[in-house]
Amino acid sequence: MKQSIIIPKNKIAIYYQGYCAKCRFLSKMVVVLSMYIIDRIPLEVDESIQLFFEDYPKAKGYPILFLGQTPIYNYWVFPAVPFAIVLSWFYKLQTLFTQDN
Repeated sequence: MKQSIIIPKNKIAIYYQGYCAKCRFLSKMVVVLSMYIIDRIPLEVDESIQLFFEDYPKAKGYPILFLGQTPIYNYWVFPAVPFAIVLSWFYKLQTLFTQDN
């Protein structure tokens, strides 16, 4: 996100509108399938939602998946979820093996 949070290269996060029941459910499913590696961040305050969608106007009404600093939104979020889950497992394994060195 351009305002204040810079997502690290090897971090995956999903932003969703906190008041949307469908978005809450789908984002929770993504987090569970990734074994809680993907971060789930709600956009609940009107000001934060407004600032977020100023940066990403095409994402309005959809969950936004960040693979590192790359946002994926619109209808591309749902096909990208399996890729993000596999990528999150890869990042987890990578951190496990690099911590020993």
